[in-house]
Amino acid sequence: TAAKGASFAEGEIKKIDVEQSKVTIKHGPIDNLGMPGLTMVFRADAATLSGFKVGDAVKFKADRVDGAIKVTELVAR
Repeated sequence: TAAKGASFAEGEIKKIDVEQSKVTIKHGPIDNLGMPGLTMVFRADAATLSGFKVGDAVKFKADRVDGAIKVTELVAR
């Protein structure tokens, strides 16, 4: 059986704001959140955002954390 939780969604980084711990991603569907493809701002730790720049193609996992939708894992694709 598959592990419960987030699966990878694909996207492109549109904006990074490390000071505010936010990243804007134009993304495809996020199945675990029941979300269609769109462009939105996510919470993300500075360590998660480290090494990424605007325009990067990424795969990421997002989940609800403390009432906000947060990127919990981010990898280049």
